[in-house]
Amino acid sequence: MSRLSRRSSILVATAVAVLAAPAAAHAATYTVKAGDGPCGGGDLACGGLVEAATAAGAGDVFNVAAGTYASAKFTTDVTVQGDLGFVVDGTLEFAGGGVSKLAKVALATGAGNAPALYVSGGGGLELSDSVVVSRDGFGVFITAGQGNKIVRSAVVTGGQATGAIQVQTGPDDADVDVTVDSSIMSGGGAGIRALTRNNEAEALAGRSAGDIRLTLRHITAAGSTNGIDIDSNNSRTLLGNTGNVSATVTDSIALNNRAVNFPGTLIPLLGANSATLTATRTLETADPATLFVNPAAGNYRLRPDATQAINQGSVTAGESATDIDGEDRSTAPTDLGADEYNNAAPTAVIKLATANPRSSQAVTFDGRGSSDRDGSAIAQYRWRFSDGTSENTTQPFVQHTFAKEGDAAAGLVVVDSTGVVSPEVAVTFKLANGTPPGVAIVKPKSKQTFRTYTTTTKTVTKNGKKVKTKTRKRTKIQFAGLSKAGSGSVQRILLTLQKTKSTSSKTKCRYYDAKKGLLLVSCAKPRLITARLVKNSASGQWTYNVPTTRPLSPGSWKLSAYGVDTTGAFGNSATKGGTLSFTVKK
Repeated sequence: MSRLSRRSSILVATAVAVLAAPAAAHAATYTVKAGDGPCGGGDLACGGLVEAATAAGAGDVFNVAAGTYASAKFTTDVTVQGDLGFVVDGTLEFAGGGVSKLAKVALATGAGNAPALYVSGGGGLELSDSVVVSRDGFGVFITAGQGNKIVRSAVVTGGQATGAIQVQTGPDDADVDVTVDSSIMSGGGAGIRALTRNNEAEALAGRSAGDIRLTLRHITAAGSTNGIDIDSNNSRTLLGNTGNVSATVTDSIALNNRAVNFPGTLIPLLGANSATLTATRTLETADPATLFVNPAAGNYRLRPDATQAINQGSVTAGESATDIDGEDRSTAPTDLGADEYNNAAPTAVIKLATANPRSSQAVTFDGRGSSDRDGSAIAQYRWRFSDGTSENTTQPFVQHTFAKEGDAAAGLVVVDSTGVVSPEVAVTFKLANGTPPGVAIVKPKSKQTFRTYTTTTKTVTKNGKKVKTKTRKRTKIQFAGLSKAGSGSVQRILLTLQKTKSTSSKTKCRYYDAKKGLLLVSCAKPRLITARLVKNSASGQWTYNVPTTRPLSPGSWKLSAYGVDTTGAFGNSATKGGTLSFTVKK
């Protein structure tokens, strides 16, 4: 079967059909957008879902703009469909007598145990291409309707004991039918829970609970205590069986299922209420870690090596022809569960990691945002640069030096561990002139030797006699040179003084600090000394005098000079004369 490229998030599904039901002659089509105010009559622009529910008539259609909306209750059958970014913060209830439809919505409630979606109307609800999340309560709570359908949607609860989808009947309730197709349920005590409630007193009063019938096709129910949990035990009565529950499951992944029946032990002839779960081509026992990309993070896509689920399913007439991501699943064999595994291409992400990129200086690029949604590792990063060069790495960083200033670009392609290659992405930027000043050292001469002290002899007359006297002074060591800017003008001259042959460490070096003297520091972080630029010097003269209060100790030394121009370029573009060695002796 054809494997189409999938979307980047399993929680943002693709709508594949126009979901508006055939409207009655009086039905109206409304738009819902925050700020539009009350609606109804001839005013078809609603300012929110509350306003929409107030104005709603049977068969009306509400097209909802992106935005966040408050809770609302529709008491008649309607169609509500949204743009990407249509979010409801709270409970959305459908209580109409006909079948309502809800599509392309993100429902999230943080209000305690409240359900995100509540279906209480006799017609039921068709939910499609949506995300439904409740913090502590039911994701979807259904108590009525024989036309309930949940298709290509993700339903999640954060509660400890609640069900992501809860179906329930009680005394005097009619039968409830629910079809769940190509959807994911996770969290809480159950992915899907169905139970009937009745007792002896209610039965004596002639009240009984309705039956619940579940049709589950290509579902993934995982990450809950029980994937499917059906229970008729709370509908026990000696006066007759009421409240049966049945679940028919095909081509699904539903882990740790449970069926609880009320055994007719007291009066065996009355039989027992039944909770019947029939599974066909369904995986009920497996380690989630062997099936899903990242179940701990709620990613229930199939792993590439989930052989117990891939190509193990079939197709049932009337089910969705696409999976939860909108990918084709119209012909057998299919994969078990809501997700059809496709070895989709990884996604490359490239960022410029150098704040002010310059020519002639290393520019860093970052590909850490690249990923593969199937859980495969990124095995290779293929970098391409606008100067015609390229480089492949196994790490998500690369550095590249461009020779010329101006417009530049870098592209990235990533390859996953199965060899699938991503489309190329690119980042464009401008390179400032990065050619640093050229700095030459004129004084001292290369390999010159300085004495720590200078002795001078002077003849003086004492008591009528000529006497030679010697004076010993600390030698004044001065460095001097010339500079020329590559761009702009020279702003600063910086020097490093390294004492060589004084340590055996490969990572530590001894550098001179003008305030602290000789320091043992990382070789990658030398101490910089600022020289004095001679004002108005056409040749960029500079000087530096070593303080006699912090003299250079005897030994071998290396002097290096660097320049900083007014554009911020740092370094030394001089081809020679930027570094020299000298010696200090006692």
